[in-house]
Amino acid sequence: MKSSELRHAFFTFFTQRGHTSVPSSSLIPADDPTLLFANAGMNQFKGLFLGTEQRTYTRAVSIQKCIRAGGKHNDLENVGFTDRHLTFFEMMGNFSFGDYFKHEAILFAWEFLTNTIALNPDTLWVSVFEQDNEAYDIWHTHIGIPRQRIIRLGARDNFWQMGDTGPCGPCTEIYVDRGTNYGCAENTCAPGCHCNRFLEIWNLVFMQYNRQSDGIDLPLAKTGVDTGMGLDRLCAVVQNVSSVFETDLFMPIITAIERLSEKRYASSTPDIKAAFRVLADHIRSTTCAIADGCVPAADGRGYVLRKIIRRAALFAQKLSPEPFFPALVDSVISTLGPWYPDLTTRRDVIYTILSQEVEQFSRNLTRGTQVLTNHFTESGPAHTISGTMAFTLYDTYGFPLELTKVIAHEHGVSVDVAGFEKEMDRQRAQSIKKSGTPVLPIPTTMSTTFTGYSELLSKAPVQALITEHNTLTTTVESGTDCWVITTQTPFYVECGGQVSDQGVVQINGYTTPITGLLKQGNAIAFRITAPQQIRCGDFITMQVDQQARAQTTKNHTATHLLQAALMAQFGPSIKQAGSLVTPHYLRFDFSCAVPVTTAQLQSIETIINEQICNNIPVNTRITTLAEAQQAGVTAFFGEKYNPEQVRVVAIPGVSAELCGGTHVRATGDIGLCKITELSSPSAGNKRIVAVTGPTAFRLFQTIASTAKSISLQLRVPEERVYDTVAGQQEHIKQLHTQLRTNRKELITLRMPRWVEQMHTTSSLSYGIVVLEQVPVDELRDAAQQLAAQASGLWCVIGTELAQEKVSCIITVTSGLSTATAMKDLLSMLATVHIKGGVRDTTIHGGAPRMPEGLRSVIEAWIQKHST
Repeated sequence: MKSSELRHAFFTFFTQRGHTSVPSSSLIPADDPTLLFANAGMNQFKGLFLGTEQRTYTRAVSIQKCIRAGGKHNDLENVGFTDRHLTFFEMMGNFSFGDYFKHEAILFAWEFLTNTIALNPDTLWVSVFEQDNEAYDIWHTHIGIPRQRIIRLGARDNFWQMGDTGPCGPCTEIYVDRGTNYGCAENTCAPGCHCNRFLEIWNLVFMQYNRQSDGIDLPLAKTGVDTGMGLDRLCAVVQNVSSVFETDLFMPIITAIERLSEKRYASSTPDIKAAFRVLADHIRSTTCAIADGCVPAADGRGYVLRKIIRRAALFAQKLSPEPFFPALVDSVISTLGPWYPDLTTRRDVIYTILSQEVEQFSRNLTRGTQVLTNHFTESGPAHTISGTMAFTLYDTYGFPLELTKVIAHEHGVSVDVAGFEKEMDRQRAQSIKKSGTPVLPIPTTMSTTFTGYSELLSKAPVQALITEHNTLTTTVESGTDCWVITTQTPFYVECGGQVSDQGVVQINGYTTPITGLLKQGNAIAFRITAPQQIRCGDFITMQVDQQARAQTTKNHTATHLLQAALMAQFGPSIKQAGSLVTPHYLRFDFSCAVPVTTAQLQSIETIINEQICNNIPVNTRITTLAEAQQAGVTAFFGEKYNPEQVRVVAIPGVSAELCGGTHVRATGDIGLCKITELSSPSAGNKRIVAVTGPTAFRLFQTIASTAKSISLQLRVPEERVYDTVAGQQEHIKQLHTQLRTNRKELITLRMPRWVEQMHTTSSLSYGIVVLEQVPVDELRDAAQQLAAQASGLWCVIGTELAQEKVSCIITVTSGLSTATAMKDLLSMLATVHIKGGVRDTTIHGGAPRMPEGLRSVIEAWIQKHST
């Protein structure tokens, strides 16, 4: 069976048994800070298992894109060196939400494996959680598996949890016995052994608990089933190959690597085969992550992506000196594109980001590798790379720890991981910032109705109060800082890039501003300082700041117009990579593989303002996610959508997007839009900042007034201001170039005189030259020229333009110029307030003013080091 046939068979089997087919969610977890990437099929169903979300179905089947390369589930270091470990894989899964449980789940799995895809039942073994007698009995009594093929294992192997917190429960796993050729030949070998003989292919998790941050497992209101089976591993078994890399999921990529590297996978040595496997896996994970909106960054999931790319760049060098890793993107699209269309539409963006990241790292890789090689040479027979050195490679050269481990392994040494982590902890302690977002003890059953779409003033009773000590209470006293949860509220809580509302509340005639808003589960809380005693049941009047909300809605709708204009300009490959909508401005990040020209930016701005002038009504409607997607409505990565109820914001003929934000009645309400900034915050991404409404109008007035003023000063028409100023700037540039040439010629003419005026001591001649209004680079040139004309010590001091502080270049061309001597000279110069650094035989320094007593310091140093 090919992988495509297995996909079809899996969906058919479970849909025929009442399961709803659900597409894979994004690799970027929506509204879940506990995860870097989607790492299991159940991630998108977390709310169903917790009971905080409802859908029309109680059974589901999916094949979920997953990445495991960070946090609890991290297989990165094993990838390439085993037959089965991957960073990216597709998890086949069937799920029950308060419907069937252990018995049906086990029967479904057995029937699919033994009947639908016809695996030999005699090769299948299972493991169960050591305390789960129920699952044990089902396997033995109902399925008929002999007791010797049912293995009890502990929590490490057979108790599953998605993360540090969240749904969890005991599990049972199904293994294929691949025979003694893959591992132990002893009769005692069984699942749980660390050899490769038993390949786990399906994990059936019985969701029974919700793990808290303190480690306590609370029973779930409804039990559920979460199963996961790796498509790649199942392919390896069905296609009867020894590793996942030899399946039809990977062979097209392996073939592409062979073509680009001019090496052959099958006949390669183990270390070269490992490089093939690393690249084949890493191109899949990076391509899919970028397609879903992830970009390389210095922290979070962006850093994990960067680690994977850099690890691939290191292994690619084993196969070819040419950086061919980005060229493998097309081979991934050929294998996965039919199932994930975003790979095809975003191909150019993916290729550009990978190319830029690999190019950037290749420079650091060369320098960092040389530093590490020197370290090996200098440390002699040492068998460990120190934690300090590993951290230096990470902090200075961008070497993730995993990369340093790879290089260390090749040199037969280890890495002081504990020392590295100590350095990392020190850095984190210096840079850590508290998010300020608390977790409140709000009952999961509590909810607040949002009324802010239709009203800015609302009155509702208090249903919960939480004190500053994070305690749920029924009463708070006057002057107490507290969180208040009402049954309904007009206040919009930050979501989808739109910032939270500003506003005030009124309690029995007292008015006080809200100082914070928070949505937790289905409840909305606002923070205030209680103006008087508040009790649960009291009615509170809540009023949104009308002016701030109005300007925010203008900016939010303008963001939708901007998205549509960008797609009109660059095509459907444009994808939002983040946004911020405030009352003052809007910011929109988007993926773009090509430069954005000034003309294109002006065209985008023109399109937006034309749509504003057309005064198109802005419509909203509630529908299902499936219907919205079928209608071509745009959804954004990182946003969580309830499949049963989504809100569509449509500007007919322009755009239709899933959005929960607040918007204007019609585009004409925006008034005006002006783009103020274009930048590139990261590789492959662009950022546009714009203003609307009164803010844009004032900006246009300022621009027009400034242009008029400049035109009067230059005595040219306003339409010629830009060209005239540009011409004058070019003229000034030419004058600066001529002035620089004149200074150099003057310095050259004065050099013979400076040489004649050198001071002579018993062992070393020296000269001190003072130049005014000369840039530092020209001081450096002058010092080098003087050193070439006459040996000794030359000190060139200069002031740049009107600055009082001075720069100082000291270079020595004699036997006194040892590293120790030069450092000593720098130390002595501190007495005349010169500070700086030493490089080879030259000191680069500066002082707040012209130093006095410099000659005495130099002569004292010469005397000291000549004896």
